[in-house]
Amino acid sequence: FWKSAVCDRRGAKLGDRPVRMLKHSDVLTALASRPDLTGKTVNNYVSVLRKAMELAVADKTISTNPVSAVARAKHQKPLPDPFSRQEAESIVADMAAHYPAPIGNYVEFKFFTGLRTSESFGLHWRDVDLAGKHLLVHRAIVRGVEKLNTKTNTARQVILNSRALAAIQRQRKHTQIRDEHVFLDPRYDEPWFEERAFRRSYWEPTLRRLGLRYRPPYNTRHTYATMMLMAGMTPAFCAKQLGHSVEMFLRTYAKWIDGGQNALEMGRLEAALAPDLSQIYPKKGR
Repeated sequence: FWKSAVCDRRGAKLGDRPVRMLKHSDVLTALASRPDLTGKTVNNYVSVLRKAMELAVADKTISTNPVSAVARAKHQKPLPDPFSRQEAESIVADMAAHYPAPIGNYVEFKFFTGLRTSESFGLHWRDVDLAGKHLLVHRAIVRGVEKLNTKTNTARQVILNSRALAAIQRQRKHTQIRDEHVFLDPRYDEPWFEERAFRRSYWEPTLRRLGLRYRPPYNTRHTYATMMLMAGMTPAFCAKQLGHSVEMFLRTYAKWIDGGQNALEMGRLEAALAPDLSQIYPKKGR
């Protein structure tokens, strides 16, 4: 980004400038030249540059960090945008009809486990307990690199419901003999190393074919979260299955938690507010 995407007012790329020459105003000017970037993207870029400058200070290449005072850009985290149950079923059925069986298995598994894309790519057969109907999530493939940790650096056990279990049972004949990754790119019989390949080859064509509004594959995770909540499962259990803290889960999915409980909670209040008619209209003769 800093080397090729952003130029300052003199046209010089920040990445081509010696570290000792970089000034706080240069960074602000570079950011101002890219109004198209979201606040989140700006913060991600600045975070990387700030860390690099901290290293330069530690190495005594520069005396002060010119990025330390760059304020975080404001941005509002978008609300989850899940698929409806009907949409999810349509996607699973369409993929099963148009693509090799492993693709349909993979998408059904994603919709009914809520695994992050990186976690599903990194899942190994040795982490799956079909008899116990659960799996251990502690690996991920991120930007082509396989890691022995997840996004939150916390391993978790995910219980397999009947749909997820059926999908992974069908997948056994395709990849279990290799005793490595559960899901492979069927075009090359290799692990999925990036979401873009799956998205362009299978996901986007399917949504277009079905006439569905586009949402990225990650939204299968939101779909499973809302599916669990609408089934009446407790937020604590749902958060554990998804690898969230309860606080994060409540903050992210408050809309769906509230939606199912609002009428019930207000009903309780109305019952408490209801007048005691026996006091207002006492029976005659008393």
